[in-house]
Amino acid sequence: MATLYVASTETFVGKSAVCITILNRMRRDGFNVGYMKPVSVSAAHTPDAVLDEDAAFIRDLLGTDTSLDQTAPVLITSSMIEAILRGQPVAYARKLQEAYLNASRDKDVMLLEGTNTWAEGALVDLTADQVTDLLDAPGLLISRYRSTLAVDTILTIQRYVGDRLLGVMINQVDERHRDFVETRVVPFLESREIPVFGLLPHDRFLGGVTVAEFHDHLGGKLIGRREWCDKVVDNLMVGAMGVESGLSFFRRRANKAVITGGDRADLQLVALETNTSALILTGNIRPSFKVIDRAEERQVPIILVSDDTLATVERAENLFGKVSFHQPSKLQRFDELMDQHFDYQRLYESLGMIAS
Repeated sequence: MATLYVASTETFVGKSAVCITILNRMRRDGFNVGYMKPVSVSAAHTPDAVLDEDAAFIRDLLGTDTSLDQTAPVLITSSMIEAILRGQPVAYARKLQEAYLNASRDKDVMLLEGTNTWAEGALVDLTADQVTDLLDAPGLLISRYRSTLAVDTILTIQRYVGDRLLGVMINQVDERHRDFVETRVVPFLESREIPVFGLLPHDRFLGGVTVAEFHDHLGGKLIGRREWCDKVVDNLMVGAMGVESGLSFFRRRANKAVITGGDRADLQLVALETNTSALILTGNIRPSFKVIDRAEERQVPIILVSDDTLATVERAENLFGKVSFHQPSKLQRFDELMDQHFDYQRLYESLGMIAS
């Protein structure tokens, strides 16, 4: 049986999306796959349980019968951290090993989703290098390229884990960097015995936040058709000015969500005359029929929220910079990019796997 540990150099580099896409491709290629998130530092409390929501999402997406306790066996909660800092001993390595043995039974390959950084898990002696040693799992590193500092990080990790680093995938490469990365960075890494399995371009749809994600995050009532919510929001603009200056103001940004009071029908209509992805109306005030009719003509969804404008802006801003993989349309797009730019055959050969 093969095991692959998918690690990252920082948060929000697409690690979970990579895990889902590789798992789906392996299943299409005839492999019986298993999935685990050995250590979670983002446990969520629900009325029924404490769980890692991303791990639970992937488990349900795959339709596996592995229990949540085995899918994410080590959940680092605030109470656990407090106990550790008080000096209480921890022994989670055995729990992880037992969960791995159960989850991997009858599998051709186990994919392990790592933590966000190489430091996470140190409190329970289960950092990325400790987990890969414990489970004898080579690592695929997911890195975002912004500058050559990304190369420094990759080389440092190689020095740290040695042969345990199977290779890297470089994600979200801007067009202005692509030629340099292809002709300089990739050959350099290969010369240092760091295989580059993929080089994925920056994709505006994946990097942006969809209207559907805003609606899921903000809640409230949706006015308009759900299919309009696949539009991407690149900018937030607040409508609080006079209507005379509103048109020139809203024309400054494209693919925007306009946040304004539900009673500002004048600004709402002006915003709808520009490139607007969504109207977010505050104060739980339903817009006029004229606004609704114009939004329908332009296929612009309206999200009606109860918060005031300031609170809504703060909540909306929290979404930017976070690439969510829970949207089916985003997963489909990422799957297409991986098929085009990721060398699955080379990965299989590195893991000793033979596709059917």
